Amino acid sequence: MQIFIFITCCVCGILSGIVYDVLYIARCCVCGIHKQAYTVKDKIFTAVCDIVYCLIFAAAFVFVSVMFEFEGLRLYMFLGCVLGALLYLKSFHIIVAFSVKKVYNRVTTKKTGK
Repeated sequence: MQIFIFITCCVCGILSGIVYDVLYIARCCVCGIHKQAYTVKDKIFTAVCDIVYCLIFAAAFVFVSVMFEFEGLRLYMFLGCVLGALLYLKSFHIIVAFSVKKVYNRVTTKKTGK
């Protein structure tokens, strides 16, 4: 049963990576991709996105825990979620970030006419 719980938590972490990418794309659309040029408004938007991500991730974990009737919080459950999120961020997120950067650069160069 512990292996099933661990794998389920890894999948929960991977799914949280998808939520992260949606918020990442929203942040890039609103704030841009250059963090050095962020204004106070951009930093507040980034903080709000981070809080929303944490709330969605926590709600998803609680939902999965209730649906599968996990008996309690264990360290390996937390590690499974973190491992799943890291696997996603080190694999598919790289492709998404590269694509967002290419699209953003193409859109901004068309706007400026360069």
